[in-house]
Amino acid sequence: MKLLKPLLVLTGFLFCAAHAGAEELKVKFGYGSTEQHPQGVAAKLFADLVKTKSKGQIVVNTYSSGKLGSDPQMQSSLQGGTLEMMVGPTSNLVGLVQELGLFDLPFLFSSNKEADAVMDGATGKALAEKLEPHGLIGLAYWENGFRHVTNSKRHIKRPEDIHGLKIRVMQNPVFNDTFKALGANTVPLAFTELYTALDMKAVDAQENPLGLFESTKFYEVQKYITLSAHVYAPFIVLASKKWWDTLSDANRKIIREAALESAVAQRKLARDMAEQTEKRLKELGMEVTVMSPEERNRMREAVKPVFQKYAQTIGEDLVNQALADIRKANP
Repeated sequence: MKLLKPLLVLTGFLFCAAHAGAEELKVKFGYGSTEQHPQGVAAKLFADLVKTKSKGQIVVNTYSSGKLGSDPQMQSSLQGGTLEMMVGPTSNLVGLVQELGLFDLPFLFSSNKEADAVMDGATGKALAEKLEPHGLIGLAYWENGFRHVTNSKRHIKRPEDIHGLKIRVMQNPVFNDTFKALGANTVPLAFTELYTALDMKAVDAQENPLGLFESTKFYEVQKYITLSAHVYAPFIVLASKKWWDTLSDANRKIIREAALESAVAQRKLARDMAEQTEKRLKELGMEVTVMSPEERNRMREAVKPVFQKYAQTIGEDLVNQALADIRKANP
């Protein structure tokens, strides 16, 4: 009896420890931007929300600056089940779900309100659901933002000024065709390789949202910014379906709610930061050109064949649904 009691206590302790260990989840969450970028700030917020909502039972470890690979590499890891979560541009997923090319259509959106209406409405939900057969779970849309052009050669005041520039584009056919239509020499390249390519003069130009120009120090290797707002680009928070299918309903609910709550905060932060970034970039020596409405309309007309071509590929019903969402945002 004297020996039995300590053994019972020890057995109970080991059972509880094993049970606690089985309940705790450790999650790797990768992304391409720096920790200071709205993407990085929101990733930390997401991790904190998950920890709070799960009472510490789910621990999300975040990895910035492509430490877990480029966006396409992380997507592949999610599909294979070797990485649990990431956030990245929808544009990199077009090879899997061509309908996500909707967000890449040039000049589809003219305001944040219009973009929100599509991302948060039936269109955004339908697009996210198309990822599941490809081993990915779409949880929430964050903001990358309206994309603008930088280059090291000259001011871009008219569409013709883009002609002849070697411009890095994402490994995405819509972006490639859009800038070819403007007469640029396109160079598809992973984002993690972009700064070096600009520094080595392998490319003259690139296009991204304002927040990335500062956080990645593009001002060190680019002189001119043109505020063209030619595309609105979302991020999407993704989970591995192989991993997601192992979770309890309660844990899925926690993670999904945290992704959606962090999306609200991330979009606000991204928009607030964008308003301040232009001023800081000027102070850092960049020269900013605001393309006039007339020249922006000429740019829109120049790439209209690209819009029409990919609208057919994406699906005219989906494009019309998105345009209906946009009209609702502008009563």
